[in-house]
Amino acid sequence: MLGATPAAETLPAPDDQLVVAFLQRWYAYGGGRSEDILVEFGLSTTQFFTRARDLLESKAVRVDPALAEAMLTVCRKRLWLGQ
Repeated sequence: MLGATPAAETLPAPDDQLVVAFLQRWYAYGGGRSEDILVEFGLSTTQFFTRARDLLESKAVRVDPALAEAMLTVCRKRLWLGQ
């Protein structure tokens, strides 16, 4: 891409930041209700938690490592449960 800097290419998309922010608000309560996820992001819970897990595992967004691990635990549990 012309004119793009490497730093600009590595920044997370605003939507990615919103996914992580939502999970950060709700991880202590199991990650949020499926209905809220669908309304806010237009994603199924499987899509949402897969995306959040991928973002956290890739470190595409800045999150304290301990907090990231706690949120990953919620993502993995919700994906394992299929909800």
